[in-house]
Amino acid sequence: MCRTIILFLGIFFTLTSIAQTIPEEYQQAYQKGERAIREKKYEQAREYFAPLTSSRYQNELVPYSHYFMALASLKSNKLAESRSYLRQLETRYPKWNKIDEARYLYANILFEEKQYIPAVDALKRLPDSRISEDARTMENYYLSQCTDISTLKQLNAKYSTDPVIAENLVYLIRKRSSSKADLDLADKLINRFSIKPKAIEKAITEKKPTVNVPAKGKKQSYNVAVLFPFRLNELGTSNNSNQFIIDLYDGIQMAVKKLQKESVTINIQAYEVDNSEASMKRLIGNEPFQQTDLLIGPLYPISYEIASAWAAERNIPIVNPISTNSSLLKNLTYLTQPSTESQAKALLQFANRFTPKTTYITYGSSRQDSLLAVTYASLAKENGFKILGLKRGLSETITTDLKAQKPGHILALYQNSGPSVMSWYNKSTLPSPLLVSYQSFNMATASAYTFKGPQVYFFDSMYANDAEPVTLEFRQQYLNTYNLFPSTYAYLGYDTMLFFGRMLGKFGSDFTKGAHSQAYTNGYTLGGFDYRQSNDNQNFTILKFSNYQFIPVK
Repeated sequence: MCRTIILFLGIFFTLTSIAQTIPEEYQQAYQKGERAIREKKYEQAREYFAPLTSSRYQNELVPYSHYFMALASLKSNKLAESRSYLRQLETRYPKWNKIDEARYLYANILFEEKQYIPAVDALKRLPDSRISEDARTMENYYLSQCTDISTLKQLNAKYSTDPVIAENLVYLIRKRSSSKADLDLADKLINRFSIKPKAIEKAITEKKPTVNVPAKGKKQSYNVAVLFPFRLNELGTSNNSNQFIIDLYDGIQMAVKKLQKESVTINIQAYEVDNSEASMKRLIGNEPFQQTDLLIGPLYPISYEIASAWAAERNIPIVNPISTNSSLLKNLTYLTQPSTESQAKALLQFANRFTPKTTYITYGSSRQDSLLAVTYASLAKENGFKILGLKRGLSETITTDLKAQKPGHILALYQNSGPSVMSWYNKSTLPSPLLVSYQSFNMATASAYTFKGPQVYFFDSMYANDAEPVTLEFRQQYLNTYNLFPSTYAYLGYDTMLFFGRMLGKFGSDFTKGAHSQAYTNGYTLGGFDYRQSNDNQNFTILKFSNYQFIPVK
């Protein structure tokens, strides 16, 4: 999108000759918006230009306001709004002397949305002029990102004399297709346009925009991109399974306010990113996104891989607040929760207090349950424990086996069935200690009777201790703000942003060494953070239920 800046400069220098006839209050607001554009403060520019596009204004600056409002929206990744302002401009001022620049910007938006055919159509409607070369550069850049052969074939059929379309189609066919018809088409295009296939890939690689790396070190403010699958259209519907994402984000927003009081300024930019390449790739060329100091998310594998590769080039940290997958621990990725391996290690370290060194492991149907069960069994065996059983589900047969074998401890891994595990354990009257997940209980509905048992231990990586002042303070502030009690995910979002915001404030955007040297950090709603051993948080809590409350076990 580099051309949009060049067009802006051309429009800007035209203004000095006409601005004298415009009302002073309009000029002042316009100049503030214009300054914000020059300083790349696009959200601020949108605030200035939005009211200036009102139909009640009739002066020579109004079409320029529409154009710059569209430009600022494009740079803020608000593509639909950008398109809307350009349509208003076209409708109200079809004979504006800069209308070609506006139409060029409209094509830019269509390309960003991966609407390749309408985008090329829009460029082809532009007259031969001083922007023609830039239009070809734009076309080349975006078509090199197209991965759909049929789209390029349609464009080639429609614009058969266009060498840019032909070259990119040949490259894509040779890279992805084994169809004889496609290969024959590629040969015809190579001969017709004298394309050198060996040079195509190099040429396309060179079209990539220059990597724009934000300055490192300490700053007055830091840009944090939140890359979540918000799916706001589902809120309030029966299909809503995404409330935890909103809770995470609400917690993040509250942490930003807390950090501001600590003299750490965080600028949050939220982006809709799901488990698709397109949702992440569309951000890569977004100029505000280029200035990111920290990414929170993406949460899904496909979009994460793209984000990780992009961030690695720029030395930008990524934080994943919900994953326990150790395979993500590459480059500068941090997990807010301990990985499956770290959880198994912490559980085994606690289990060393039990004798004999034997264990029985029972687990539920989820992938997370079985993965932790297998990981724990392998680690326990390596450390001299005897595995008496590793079985899915609970039954009377298991009870009989356990009474006969008397294991040193029982590990029950059930993501959502804590009450059923406790009911089975209490009925069995087994003498062995039981370790069960705290998160497998619904604390809002479970009675104190559910947790009884002198040898029952609960483990958790996200335990909010109501006895801690920081937890009580956050809960009250959340209740005052949203008229709801915070969920575990609200606590998690708050702690994640608060910790990494403090790392930014203390060490700057390159805080890796600082995080690794930081002693265990308490004072958070879910316990604390410890990255001294690894990029996954080593905070893990073992609890007992006593006197109607959960107490951390040292």
